[in-house]
Amino acid sequence: MVKRWFTVALINLLLATTLGAILRYAFVNGVAGLNFRYVLHAHSHVAMLGWIYLALYCFIVPNFIRLDANNSRVFNRLFWLTQLSVAGMLLSFPFQGYGPISISFSTLHILCSYYFVWRVWRHLSEDKSFAGRLLRFALLFMLLSTVGLWGMGPIIAMGMKGSALYYMSVQFYLHFQFNGWFIFAVLALLFKQLENMGIEIPMPKTRPFFNLLVISCFLTYALAVAWSQPLLVIFIVNSVGVLIQLLALWLLTRILQPLWASIMNGFEGLERLLLKVAALSFGLKIVVQAAVAVPAVAELAYTIRNYVIGFIHLVLLGVVSAFLFSLAFKRGILDRKVALVNIGIITFICGIILSELLLFLQGSMLWGAMGFLPLYYEILFAFSALMPFGILLTLLGVFQKYIR
Repeated sequence: MVKRWFTVALINLLLATTLGAILRYAFVNGVAGLNFRYVLHAHSHVAMLGWIYLALYCFIVPNFIRLDANNSRVFNRLFWLTQLSVAGMLLSFPFQGYGPISISFSTLHILCSYYFVWRVWRHLSEDKSFAGRLLRFALLFMLLSTVGLWGMGPIIAMGMKGSALYYMSVQFYLHFQFNGWFIFAVLALLFKQLENMGIEIPMPKTRPFFNLLVISCFLTYALAVAWSQPLLVIFIVNSVGVLIQLLALWLLTRILQPLWASIMNGFEGLERLLLKVAALSFGLKIVVQAAVAVPAVAELAYTIRNYVIGFIHLVLLGVVSAFLFSLAFKRGILDRKVALVNIGIITFICGIILSELLLFLQGSMLWGAMGFLPLYYEILFAFSALMPFGILLTLLGVFQKYIR
């Protein structure tokens, strides 16, 4: 069941990265009839809700739920209903943007996520582990993020679409999805995996790390609103948040450093490399955010689009996706013995790394008023195309045993 779920999530990733590559190509040669903004909506929704959300679902359920016959049936039906909402968004967003059909399917996804939280929460009530606590807050952040979505309806009804308040609602949703739900869920799955491997975590050391990370998640929302309200107090709040987050990273390294050899010994080959990529990306995410403690840097962070896109992809692809693939290998959902699967994932990771380097390099050149790199858009498209190609190879490897 879980393998089927993960395969569906992979198909969503293939579709999302293909749409992403098409959007990159639009800057190279243009695409007739393409509504860039509508396709961008489809790309982002399928990437976040079809890939990340459902891939997390694939691991949260078997790791934190006792899967008897009834629970298996409930979560299986819920998965497919959630996937139906993703398919609806994929088919409607490119043609109408935010319209009646796409909003209906988006609402269905939100309602499915609420039911998912309720079902999982019931099983977490007796879980006193650190992983359980992280997951509870991941779910709370997911619920909190949707306040931004519900707020958009009244804002639009008041004729304020495109206003500062409208975009603050959007950023509220994205911030608590990326820095709350996604990050805390990944950490919950990491520490759950360590528990399963028999690696004991010193609980007293986890409390200050956890508390600081939660506080920083709230405070760093300030940067998302700084573009519309560039007040000194907003920058100060954000600066405090990112410095607290940096301290949380230091505490996390103190927790994991004595265990690192044991952790690495528990992972093999490509799954170990992917875990390192995820860990490095997580560290870079926090270090990059710490740099915006300087107000002048913070202003550049939200005005240079390359930095914004690069940071979003650093979290979605570098931190979350790399970790999920590592866990998929570890749990046997992806077969490390299948060459196509290995080649596909390596190709995908290469696409991420090369795209990130190019985005941040170009952003830095714009910062320094040095213009554009020669053939920038062509090279960015080529690097981006590695991602859907890699996932396609991975899926061919997954389906290989059925084709034979």
